[in-house]
Amino acid sequence: MSNILLSGYYGYNNAGDEAILKSIINNIKQIDKDAVITVLSDNVEFTKKKYSINATKRFNPFSILASLLSCDILISGGGTLFQDKTSTRSLVYYTSIINFAKFFGKKVMIYANGIGPLNKPKNRKRVKKAIENADIITLRDQEALDTVKSLGVDRKNIYLTTDPVFCLQEDESGSVNEILEKSGISIGDRFVVLSVRNWENKGKFIDIFAKTADYINTKYKQKVIFLPLQFPHDVSVIKEIQSKMQSKSVIIQDISPMQMMSIIKKADYVFAMRLHALIFAANMGTPMISYSYDSKVDNLMNQIKMPYNCSLEKSTLQDILDTIDKVENNLSGIKEDLIENTRLIKQKSQENLDFMKQIFSL
Repeated sequence: MSNILLSGYYGYNNAGDEAILKSIINNIKQIDKDAVITVLSDNVEFTKKKYSINATKRFNPFSILASLLSCDILISGGGTLFQDKTSTRSLVYYTSIINFAKFFGKKVMIYANGIGPLNKPKNRKRVKKAIENADIITLRDQEALDTVKSLGVDRKNIYLTTDPVFCLQEDESGSVNEILEKSGISIGDRFVVLSVRNWENKGKFIDIFAKTADYINTKYKQKVIFLPLQFPHDVSVIKEIQSKMQSKSVIIQDISPMQMMSIIKKADYVFAMRLHALIFAANMGTPMISYSYDSKVDNLMNQIKMPYNCSLEKSTLQDILDTIDKVENNLSGIKEDLIENTRLIKQKSQENLDFMKQIFSL
């Protein structure tokens, strides 16, 4: 029986990170069904109840120390934990957890991470040290691998895989039909899913999303569903968008990542800022248009060979509406391409499990 400690952006009600956590737990249970799993979480009771595992406060130094001392393996990730675009503090936190784990003689796996951007020399050194302290590293995309190489890390234990969420299955319980019905979406209704987040230039993209949603509803007669992937943060942005819309739309919230995937599977397509809304769509074979605010979104769209990548900084409203027209007129063709383009990616996602097995056997 193994004792596993998980470090990541957990307990913040972020559907993308919670989907990653669910995938990691599933993989651990495949390897060792009796494994004792503890998560460093911002919301201990939420994590315990949701996954029926142990959790401890992620910023309590005594809890962290006790968890590190008692674990056999630390798994750090996934997500983009090592970046300093938004914060140096979080980067120091995640690298310190790894370094302390290795100091205490624990096995360490960096799991399906995106890495970068790393703009500060000190942070580049911190990440290099943490990577060199890990026993096995899997990386989510080519940019992460290129960043690691640029740090001067030369190890044979670094592998390019992809996001672990590509291994998750949608909710097939039938609960989603009831959720949709309660939101005014009947079986057979056509709808489009929109996903936004708070970011710079909010005034600009709120107006763009409002006009885009109206365009979808008016020209193509599709209903619009907003899925907030981080609650309640995304809801406030969505409500600002709705206040500027002429047409009606619905917000579906407080559902699991697997239920989100089931809704997205039924959608005609997705228009999203959030990375994992796009990953959910790719995983379900649902066409998507991205509204990119970060290189990780660009990386995904390149990885799945989807050209419908709009830019928060550069794309005008007309650019987006033109892209919508292209997608609307080729939904079946895009779906076929997407299913083919993600076949290998899903296999690469499965490799995260294979490398996890290696860390258990060390």
